Amino acid sequence: MFRVLVVDDEPAAVEHICSMIEEKCPKLSVVATAADGREGLAKFEEWGPDLIISDVKMPVMDGLDMIKAIKASGEEMPVILLSGYQEFEYVRMALTYGVSDYILKPVTSEGFMAAVEPVLGLLGQRVYEQRKKLARSMIIGERVNAKKVGRYFREQAYYMAVIRENGLPRRFTDTWEIELSSEAEHTMFVYGRDEREALYICPAAVIQRDEFVKFIGNERGKKKGSHNFVTAVMMEDAVCRDELADVVGGLYEEMNRRLSIGVTQTIMVKNHRGREKTHTKPECSVNEIHGAEVIKGLDRCLEKRDFGAIFEELWKMIEKAESIKYPQLGLERLVRQFAARVQQYFDSRQDALEEELMLEDAFYEAGKSRELFDSLKSILVRYWKKDKESVKLDSPEFIEEIREFVESNLSQDLTVSTLCREFNLSQSYLNLIFRKHGMESFSTYLRNARIRKAKEIMERNPQMFIKDVAMMVGYKDQFYFSRIFRAVTGMSPSGYPGRQ
Repeated sequence: MFRVLVVDDEPAAVEHICSMIEEKCPKLSVVATAADGREGLAKFEEWGPDLIISDVKMPVMDGLDMIKAIKASGEEMPVILLSGYQEFEYVRMALTYGVSDYILKPVTSEGFMAAVEPVLGLLGQRVYEQRKKLARSMIIGERVNAKKVGRYFREQAYYMAVIRENGLPRRFTDTWEIELSSEAEHTMFVYGRDEREALYICPAAVIQRDEFVKFIGNERGKKKGSHNFVTAVMMEDAVCRDELADVVGGLYEEMNRRLSIGVTQTIMVKNHRGREKTHTKPECSVNEIHGAEVIKGLDRCLEKRDFGAIFEELWKMIEKAESIKYPQLGLERLVRQFAARVQQYFDSRQDALEEELMLEDAFYEAGKSRELFDSLKSILVRYWKKDKESVKLDSPEFIEEIREFVESNLSQDLTVSTLCREFNLSQSYLNLIFRKHGMESFSTYLRNARIRKAKEIMERNPQMFIKDVAMMVGYKDQFYFSRIFRAVTGMSPSGYPGRQ
């Protein structure tokens, strides 16, 4: 429900507007009234309304000066003005300040609804966009305005959780390429840094704790397949609205600290009113996977040029990391040390950025420890022998073959892993091939191809159910498909042109 502030110096006019809102506008609720612009500004600061309905001519401060003051404060606030015929010049000036519409007095029900109904759609989009901005700021650790949090997250307490499929987001490529955000009947707010992640924020007033825990368990189960792993981080109890920013930061810190390649797990976090206190388990020591011994063993293998033993050492380290749930970030540090030793020994002249992107892809795409090992193996082998796959990198025919395969299998459970098996490629090399040809990463290409196909299907069959469209382009979850579709196109599937 959207909050309304009514400003008019005539009590009868205020009562008339309030009555029409109560009778005809179930999505609006009058939270405050004021008798002049100065009082209106004070009520605006106190209540943070979504919409202002104001008279133009009033004593002390008129409606136009009030709008100027609100705009000067940095707020973009929808305003509907009430005016008489002789005040139209005021209205014309006000329109330059972004006033949504005006209503001529005396106000009729028809005139009022004609002005209000278009604003309702704008209000919904505004709330959606502001929540998304706040969520993004919370996720990346930016300071957020407490009043804005209170304005757009209005319940007193929330249950919260983050679910992530596979590894942590890329830090060098595709980061925040799209921002995912969606809402389910204004009760469940879902955000994410990319399409593999969901931050759930649910008002405690609409769901019980056990129900939320069950819901997150089901969501984790839906994302878990035979070729991936899923990490869920959940607050044990509901958190107060004024703690949202700290708690979101704490959830992501815990995700970054605890996510382990190949390990599906649910991590419960206690709320201790402070991000620095949300940790529930000390970080694993490098000694737990015998990192120092692995590096020493690598040096011995390099001296003997025993390449098979090099990969044995690498696999032992990755296998041990999975068995003790060693964090991805810690394993990345060791793998970079490992790769640097090999590169230095063979005096390799590989492009540094290309190497970093390939390592990042290896961790991002791996759904299992063995897949990570295979990708790292294909990267390391380039240091001492000519790579057999590199012959394919400059072949447009090979790229076209991959694209044709993707286009003809969009309705299938098509993943990076399945494509790599089909074409006998490592995941890192698949992304390298696409980047060599000036294209986006393969996962980005696959997502965009699915959305393009979905648009074509809806244009041909505008009456088709959204869930059926989702299935035809490889999405089993209609809600997830809608999030991706909206992030890519800027609109929901149901709002796509031709479906109304």
